[in-house]
Amino acid sequence: MNDLEERLRAAFTARAQTYEPDPHAWARITERRPRRRQARWLLAALPVALLTVFVPVLLNGGLGRNTAIDPTGIHQQLMKERTPLGKEAVVDNPSEGKPLRIWFARGKLGYPEICYIVERAAGEPYGACVDAVAWQHVDAWYVGSTVRDGAATAMDWGLARQDVGAVAGVTKGGQEFPGTVRSLAGAPYRLWTVTYPSQEPMSRIRISDVKGKDLGWWSRDGLAAPSGQPMSAPMELSQGISVRPYRTPRAKGGTLLTWSRHGAELGSQTPGEADAAVTISPQKDVIVGFARRDVARIEVTFDSGRTASVATRPDPWNLGIALFGAASPSDDPAEGRRVAAYDAAGKQVWQHDEPAPEELYETDKVAGEVMTLPGTEGSGRPVRMWFRQGEGDPFCFSGGPGPNHWGVTSCLFGALPSSDPVRQATTYLPDPGADIYFGPAREDWESADAVLSDGQRVRASFLRGKDTPRRVWHVSVPLGAEVGGFIVKMKGKPDKQLPNYDKGCVRRAASSEAAPQTLPAGVTALVTPSCTTFWENGEVAGALPGPLPGARLGDLLDAEQPVRWAIGKKAWYGYAPAGTAKVELRAKGGTATAEAVPDAWEQNVTLFAAPALKGADETASLTGYDAGGKVLWRYEPPRYPTPKVTVTVTPAPRS
Repeated sequence: MNDLEERLRAAFTARAQTYEPDPHAWARITERRPRRRQARWLLAALPVALLTVFVPVLLNGGLGRNTAIDPTGIHQQLMKERTPLGKEAVVDNPSEGKPLRIWFARGKLGYPEICYIVERAAGEPYGACVDAVAWQHVDAWYVGSTVRDGAATAMDWGLARQDVGAVAGVTKGGQEFPGTVRSLAGAPYRLWTVTYPSQEPMSRIRISDVKGKDLGWWSRDGLAAPSGQPMSAPMELSQGISVRPYRTPRAKGGTLLTWSRHGAELGSQTPGEADAAVTISPQKDVIVGFARRDVARIEVTFDSGRTASVATRPDPWNLGIALFGAASPSDDPAEGRRVAAYDAAGKQVWQHDEPAPEELYETDKVAGEVMTLPGTEGSGRPVRMWFRQGEGDPFCFSGGPGPNHWGVTSCLFGALPSSDPVRQATTYLPDPGADIYFGPAREDWESADAVLSDGQRVRASFLRGKDTPRRVWHVSVPLGAEVGGFIVKMKGKPDKQLPNYDKGCVRRAASSEAAPQTLPAGVTALVTPSCTTFWENGEVAGALPGPLPGARLGDLLDAEQPVRWAIGKKAWYGYAPAGTAKVELRAKGGTATAEAVPDAWEQNVTLFAAPALKGADETASLTGYDAGGKVLWRYEPPRYPTPKVTVTVTPAPRS
């Protein structure tokens, strides 16, 4: 695997599969246990937009510079281009014995941010504001930690949705420490904290709703805890930033340098892996990295004219490099920069320009016009869309005001039998903002409507760029409005219902008072709006599309898609048309049969489940039989490539 492929793999892991419109992907997407993130940031080539995905908000960055080293000055500087969003919280910081100030703000592009100021027992205070856009399919998530060497007590903290009532920290050994959840008037999310002894580090948080019902858990890997065996004590640089070498076989030479702040990782780099005089791995609000031994100072100048000058320090581990870490004067990850290196005499010994991330379309491969998604023109960072030349006319898009899309280009390859995957862009400007759904349209589409949770329909519009091979459909709804799905009217065919996998799907099922229906193989199921959730032996296994508002589950099935099913950890399950009594699965590993029973909610379907068949995957064929053994339907998965999204990142040029 080459260097770029490794970075792409890290990016995919960080995105947590939120861009995989595979018909069976929902079971993986909604799994309550996030996979352990094994990737780490390597070098400067991964764009800042992707760097911040691993750790959306950490105690990492700071704007506490020499002109604002007191808390009041830091607060004023942080809020220069922001507006407050709710009240401020003052939390006891057990690691420092001084208060930790936390508040929400609205950033330049309108999206919510979480801001904080850390006062230290020994050292200058620092603060930062980082985006507070919710993680997909998560009820509560980590923001930061006060962990530091020498402190007996630590505190992890983070954000939660408004209906979260309790959070408890859980150690690797299973010990639990109750947390505190508080609301800040006018804030978009609730704030949680968990205090614990430093020798009993947290591994995850357990989450409950306001009624005390279990909502699952979220791993502390969201803070990207360092991996490998530490080789020495950490070396502290400026403003709480420290660097520590770890011994790991995955790094070239076996040594990985990891930068962190109070136990929360900022990034990792491998010494000697780059040819450049300076290897810099910035996040949105900090600059950390290493340089050649002869570099005494680096200077980073951003497109806005703001500059950071950082002195280096020799490494104490005889790696032959110089180390640096400092706050960044820029909080715009889409901003280009120039990096220069100077020796002890002040002579410039190296310089490199790193342009701002751009849309990665290649003009010789674009089929027709590059379009702007309507509704994003005034957002501060519009979404660009285009078709690539090639089989199936791949649909690509780039940009957007959301903080998770800067510097990222995504392309959809393949197509579903009757529709194309749905994309979403959220705009916060002009106020009050909007959610815009869009995607490529088939030629036989006559109209498309978004169906809101209350049954209201919003008609979509069609756009065709000059010389583009296909049209694009798009529909805008108020920011935060729940879209249950889409109804497409096709020429000469019945209307097609396309469910929307919204982020609250499994959460609603987990907190529902309704009793789930019991199926074979330890599987239970529950239908809620837009979602059919399945449990295996009491644990959430995944979900399949649910009914659109005002419709029934059976309306999602037709001759083209007569069954919805998925493979869990120990079982396979799904739903089929009413009258189906048995479902037969044929795969490379053999044949398996599941008994089907009518659903308990009058959704005009039957539900089925059976123990997993070894070797079976989503390429299996299914057949449905009635009670007399007559074939009612057959389903063969598409033989063309499964719809997928590729994410291309811009590697920083290397000298």
